Amino acid sequence: GKWHHWWLGWLASSAAIAWLSNDYLRVTFGDGSVLHIFAVAGGTILLGISILFCHDRFQTVNPIQRRFPVLYWGRWVAVHLGPLLRQYWFANDLEEKPFDRVTRNWIYATSKGKKNTIGFGSQVDYDAVGTYTVMPAMFKRDKGDQRGYHRFIGEATGVGNPMTLKHFVNISAMSYGSLSANAVSALNQGAGEAGILHNTGEGGFAPYHQRGGDVIFQLGTGKFGCRDDNGDFSDAAFAEIAAHDNVRMIELKLMQGAKPGKGGILPKEKITAEIAAIRKVPIGQDVLSPPRHAEFDDLAGMFDFLDRLRGMADKPVGIKIVAGHIEEIEAIAEAMAAEPTRGPDFISVDGGEGGTGAAPLVLASHAGVPMKQGLAMVDWALRKYGVRDRVHLFASGQISTPIDVVVAMALGADGVNIARGFMLSLGCIQALDCNSNRCPTGIATQDKGLQRALEVEGAAIRVANYVKTLEKEVYMLCHSCGYSSPDQFTADDIMVVTSPGHLDYLSELYMVSASEASMERGAARRAGMTVGEMKTAS
Repeated sequence: GKWHHWWLGWLASSAAIAWLSNDYLRVTFGDGSVLHIFAVAGGTILLGISILFCHDRFQTVNPIQRRFPVLYWGRWVAVHLGPLLRQYWFANDLEEKPFDRVTRNWIYATSKGKKNTIGFGSQVDYDAVGTYTVMPAMFKRDKGDQRGYHRFIGEATGVGNPMTLKHFVNISAMSYGSLSANAVSALNQGAGEAGILHNTGEGGFAPYHQRGGDVIFQLGTGKFGCRDDNGDFSDAAFAEIAAHDNVRMIELKLMQGAKPGKGGILPKEKITAEIAAIRKVPIGQDVLSPPRHAEFDDLAGMFDFLDRLRGMADKPVGIKIVAGHIEEIEAIAEAMAAEPTRGPDFISVDGGEGGTGAAPLVLASHAGVPMKQGLAMVDWALRKYGVRDRVHLFASGQISTPIDVVVAMALGADGVNIARGFMLSLGCIQALDCNSNRCPTGIATQDKGLQRALEVEGAAIRVANYVKTLEKEVYMLCHSCGYSSPDQFTADDIMVVTSPGHLDYLSELYMVSASEASMERGAARRAGMTVGEMKTAS
């Protein structure tokens, strides 16, 4: 049985035996004496150990527990305390994954409006592979006026309600269900205060997405919120959601960085009656989205479905992808070049390092091209076919600090979508318990008791503070390089350490690799070989 059943049995048995033997012990040792108390306590402990010994010795699941009854629980405590001890005591400030302590502390201070500067010097190892350096300018490169950041989405496809973006930071897709009602409410309210967009995630459109912030409604393979009774896509349900004033754009989710080729996973422990109603799914069982959209199975079908959504919403419609083989990305760009008024209005490029509430380890660790390489591939392909100016590119995947934003925009992004950075601004402590429904901060749980830890009004202020300071410090890097807007960065404005003492421009690493990948894959496919076979043959 469950471990707590054994402990409850122990307590009940101990209480019964203590009560039955109390008269004898009171006469023997004296009522209320120290020996009386120790006799009752000692007997209770010995009884508990005996019950635990029997449980461990005769269970058949864990061989270590069976071989070392009672002692096994010392190991259990050490294993479960290990991550906590490493996080707070033993790991250095730049060692933890996915976000080190320096990054987390910067976000905590920023979101609380506290001082986030450092003294004495940075802890960054400037010779460590992967360290970025922006190229400062002695003089202003932008000789015109301070133009700031503005982007327009939806003009090429002629939608009636195009989108104007004045911020390059937005909240990435995190569903209600994966996150708590309080967390979604705080994110949406904070987005409204900061003037940015909040992606709903694939879990449907909830009342908590209507706290003052504009949203991107994400339509995933499960069609949550837009399903009929058979689970098929419902035009009427979609049109009803798209008609909301604060739904500004639609994102068709093809893949997610943390689990490419697999749909969303919402454990049954996190499904309440309200979540089931919003998603239009049954309660009491895990909700698993299918890996692909049933409405299309090729590029032409996807373009038709985008047109169908755009026709109902009359708002910009984009896609969320994880980069794989570059010829698939080139096919999208080529089709857009052939049909100038069709295709996605924006593309969200999610990296393989992206986060999730629940995902198989093998997909989260080994599937999907990382954000920087994937972004460079998409940007290069769109430029190759002359359609780059028609598409807004969002980048996502472990972006949280000003240098992360600048690197993404230097590689071609027009803006970034951030998820875990905003979770940290809410108060996330990186407990890595998002999939258990036991999130101690009330962010990634549907447990009402745990949710009370997160107060919406204060959390919304922290979200807005994080956005404002993040963008402020991105502009700080812009000014260091002589620019007035982050979309002026190029891949030659940033260098990265590729070996101790050696730096390369981002353009040398990512732009060149995208071009080479296209040429090599194209030549190999024409020859009917793999890239390795082609190189070996030549």
